[in-house]
Amino acid sequence: MSQNYGRLIEDVYIAELYPATDLSSDQAMVRSGAPMDTSGEPTKSSRVTRTIEKAAHVTGRAIYGGYFLYNGINHLLKRKMMTEYARSKGVPAPEAAVVASGLMIIAGGASVVLGLRPKLGAGLITGFLLGVSPQMHAFWKEEEPQQRMQEMVNFTKNMALVGASLFAAAQPEPWPMRVGGM
Repeated sequence: MSQNYGRLIEDVYIAELYPATDLSSDQAMVRSGAPMDTSGEPTKSSRVTRTIEKAAHVTGRAIYGGYFLYNGINHLLKRKMMTEYARSKGVPAPEAAVVASGLMIIAGGASVVLGLRPKLGAGLITGFLLGVSPQMHAFWKEEEPQQRMQEMVNFTKNMALVGASLFAAAQPEPWPMRVGGM
């Protein structure tokens, strides 16, 4: 009885979030809210909409994931400079922190770009951003107005990127045009 009640609650929850979801199969399929013709097939305009959504998703992944991939590689290539900057911000074991954070965002960025375990990749990016932002961009500690403003811009940018990572993690899988499946 309890299991059936839990399944009913889950079905209602899914149906509220995704009204066009077929709950009769084990593999739920989320459909677009686009208009259907009388046969139940998507209309031409809904196919165009899906194509645009897919293109936006893939392009956004390339830009977002590529940003972290590039910056992770940069962490490793400019390790000495990044280590000194981290040391100046009071990071313990700065060289290890630079290497570890660089590897985190390389893995996270590649995961998002490739669509391969993207929730894990988004989690790595989120962990990186939440871990480094308060230490590296502590604007509230800055006394000089220009430096304070610069750190605040970087801190708030990182928080916006956290939001984007959470948004990416919320996208249903599998992602379109991912490695291992088109």
